[in-house]
Amino acid sequence: GAFAAVALIQVISGKNAGTLHLILAGIAITSFASALTSLAINLAPNPFASLEIMFWLMGSLADRSYEQVWLAAPFMVAGWCVLLPLGRPLDALILGEDVAQSMGFNVARVRKQLVAGTALCVGAATAVTGTIGFVGLVVPHLLRKRVGNKPGSLMLASALGGACLTLTADIAVRILSHGQELKLGVLTALIGGPFFLLLIMKARREWP
Repeated sequence: GAFAAVALIQVISGKNAGTLHLILAGIAITSFASALTSLAINLAPNPFASLEIMFWLMGSLADRSYEQVWLAAPFMVAGWCVLLPLGRPLDALILGEDVAQSMGFNVARVRKQLVAGTALCVGAATAVTGTIGFVGLVVPHLLRKRVGNKPGSLMLASALGGACLTLTADIAVRILSHGQELKLGVLTALIGGPFFLLLIMKARREWP
């Protein structure tokens, strides 16, 4: 499913697409996927099926076991094998695509490798846990001051930090919930939404 979405985005945005085209294509695919999800809920054979879909959309680690770990692990390991060699190319891309190209990096191949590795990791994790958003947005910004702005150094630290944040949030959900359990994805969205707004406000102050 993740690869299908990525492939559609690439086809819609074009071969030499810029960032804006990729974002617009991603928004279009997201809207279509949301419509299909709503259709699945609407056509669910019984209320329990609809409830399961809704719980999955909220994201949670509840009732997950090593069975789900073994299902996701091969794809996530493959994704990391694709992503880890990209440290130096991503560091070079900070200086711009032209500079990275002049340093001998194939920018188009790096972009494809990055998208494929991300699709493997995120697709596998989402398949077994549901939608737990904003972790990938919050963690790199929290760690950047300690690790530095180099993506190569930040990549592994963000992976470990994301795992720590997810587990901490899951523990908080289990402790704070009374009666009806608060879903993990809901908590991360409640934290990530305001954090994202703060980032936008900070960026606006820094714009000339």
